Amino acid sequence: MKWDYEHNLLNVSASLHRWYGLPSEYEGNRSVDAWLNQHHFRTIIALLIDGMGTEILKPKLKENSFFRTFLSDSVSTVYPPTTTAATTSFLTGKSPRENGWLGWNQYFAEEDDQIILFRHHSEYGTAEYPDDFAERHLPIRKIYDELNANGIKADSVWPSWAPHNPSKDYEDLLNNLLQKASGFEMRFLYGYWDELDSYMHAYGPSSPGTKEMLNDLDAATRAFAEKLPEDTGLLIIADHGQIDVQSYDMKNDAELCSFFRKAPSLEARTVAFFIREEKKAGFPEFFHERFGDQFILKPSSDPEAQAMFGAGRPSEHFEAFLGDYLAFAVTPLQLCYGKGTDLRG
Repeated sequence: MKWDYEHNLLNVSASLHRWYGLPSEYEGNRSVDAWLNQHHFRTIIALLIDGMGTEILKPKLKENSFFRTFLSDSVSTVYPPTTTAATTSFLTGKSPRENGWLGWNQYFAEEDDQIILFRHHSEYGTAEYPDDFAERHLPIRKIYDELNANGIKADSVWPSWAPHNPSKDYEDLLNNLLQKASGFEMRFLYGYWDELDSYMHAYGPSSPGTKEMLNDLDAATRAFAEKLPEDTGLLIIADHGQIDVQSYDMKNDAELCSFFRKAPSLEARTVAFFIREEKKAGFPEFFHERFGDQFILKPSSDPEAQAMFGAGRPSEHFEAFLGDYLAFAVTPLQLCYGKGTDLRG
């Protein structure tokens, strides 16, 4: 088990951090560094389209499409390859191990609850938490906040659900970015779009609608790029890709659930298990019989398992979030717990 952190999304983030004089413990991405050094842009826009990995792009877009024409590099994302971990790592320049943002929901012992970091409420219950819960417990500094703190004007633009600079649709998001980039003092903009990822979760990346949506995004982004000021650079990235998946609902497996002292957490394809003390010795053999050809199971204390989440100094709660055992998917199967079985990607 090994994850590629040598040619990674973190290196792209490092290039941006270093370009603006911000510290980074990672080497920059050579392609991005060369692009920045060649052009010396006044403003850089980092446009992150959720789920739009190269394994999605290449089969569905023609070679002369906008995205493929300007495709300069294909890098790995962080582990787990999922939005919570990847977007947070990109914006902070820190690995999941360092920033503590590991997955969709994480177990907080002080609340005795698995909490969805991006939504501030319980994954399995009804409890609601303050909007700043995750960042209070797992403090992070995003690049645009860090730049503003250093007197470099930066901003971000989001989909309609966001309280800050919301956009009603993709073209509105691009228009918002264009308007902000036209302000002479602006130096960095981050734009985030999630519709492609949401669609593929619902229908699967192999759905015909995925190709149609990609082509629409491609055309809109081409038109947007042509309107940008000449001194503005556009860096288009993804946080991860997707594959078509099948689901297994662990909640319907009474024998499996008898091992649990807490409900599982993190992700359906990177599962943190919390096992009853008296059942810990027997869990690996049981799990292997059930899922041994579809998941790799490791004790959460295993250095090889922990290294999957990146290098650097671990966040304060890192090991506690990992539970007792970690299961890593190696096939299209996902292990759900009462939720998520309807997801196709």
